[in-house]
Amino acid sequence: MDVIPHLEDLWRYGRVLTGNDSDADDLVQEALARALTMAASYDTSRPLLPWLITIVRNTFLTNASRAVATRQRMASFAELAESALPPSQEHSAELAKVQRALTRMPAEQAEILHLVAVLGFTYSETANLLGVPAGTVMSRLSRARAALKQNLEDKEDGSSRLKIVGGRDAAY
Repeated sequence: MDVIPHLEDLWRYGRVLTGNDSDADDLVQEALARALTMAASYDTSRPLLPWLITIVRNTFLTNASRAVATRQRMASFAELAESALPPSQEHSAELAKVQRALTRMPAEQAEILHLVAVLGFTYSETANLLGVPAGTVMSRLSRARAALKQNLEDKEDGSSRLKIVGGRDAAY
């Protein structure tokens, strides 16, 4: 089982779940340790990434008692990121706005946006990962896109240039 090609995707997914780099490192490390202990149960005829993503997600949910502390760290990180960005770089400032908007979203919405828009999972793949029907994925994604857009417009002049797309089966 070669997990090296999937480390970046796992880390970015962990980053969405936890809200900061350090917790994402810890989450992925713990999930990979669990994956190694469960390696005998892995069906090698199936893709590895969804299996690893499921382990990362389950590890995160197991550690749900840390959610309050994680939320506090996410807010602290967002404040640090804002002050650390050079003001002359418009692109960096735009990304910081998106990052802040994501931290204000419920974890469920940030998670679904990351799975579909960043990692490129289809709606059915995402549904399998989350254990929900594909229709639920589509409705959650719609709410997440609307919430992100609203978060960006509430904090700006209402003219956000962000176009939220993603997912291999997205209509646009």
